[in-house]
Amino acid sequence: MSAELFSLKGKVVVITGATKGIGEGMASGLAQAGAELVIVHRAATDPSRAVKIYEALGAPKVHTIVADMSNDKEVDEILPQALKLSTTGTVDVLINNAGITSRGPATDVTDQAWNDVLQVNLTTPFRLSRAFANYWIKEKKKGKIINTASLYSFFGGTNVIPYTASKGALHAVTKGLSNEWAPYGITVNSIVPGYIVTDMTEEGIIKNVKGEALLKRIPVGRWGNIDDFRGPTVFLASAASDYLTGGTIDVDGGFIAA
Repeated sequence: MSAELFSLKGKVVVITGATKGIGEGMASGLAQAGAELVIVHRAATDPSRAVKIYEALGAPKVHTIVADMSNDKEVDEILPQALKLSTTGTVDVLINNAGITSRGPATDVTDQAWNDVLQVNLTTPFRLSRAFANYWIKEKKKGKIINTASLYSFFGGTNVIPYTASKGALHAVTKGLSNEWAPYGITVNSIVPGYIVTDMTEEGIIKNVKGEALLKRIPVGRWGNIDDFRGPTVFLASAASDYLTGGTIDVDGGFIAA
């Protein structure tokens, strides 16, 4: 099978939350495949380290956009800014990866915490997907959307009800949008991370008693790492996945199947 099937040379990918963690793993794979990257980050985040990594891995160009994922006006400016930055004058792939959580018993969840998590994890991915789809449909271009779902798209979890609600809904939205936009040549899929070693999970899950029990349930016998997302992301962003839409790739070491 030709490597060109997985090549992203000449393609422009917009990805949110790509300065570290899972997003860094995703963007690293895209860079290796030759994609031009537009990474969207918060004002408080310095993207320079990530930019250097992606350029060293082979990205022909790495652009940055500052946007608050909880601010509708700033989110609505992402596509216009990306089109101005793109060296090809277009964008080909959208990856909705940025996300937040709120921990605590459901009885203690405030309206503000609920609204904040659903805004960033569900409403913003939908707004971006809608904007990009409208652009592609108007321009008669094909496009690809990749959403970062979660194990909590399928499990209830404990003490993370806003996050669970947002990721369960995002899983459903992925399938619904895939049905509507497939006739236009737009695919919508999701990646489901399992237990991955990142700054967010290492102290809270992996280095405690609960972590020991979880590790025993992972069939491959190890925690995931951010590099595990390189291949799946390239697959979903490339021509290799043109006949796949409404699907999920579980990057979980077999956790869901166990």
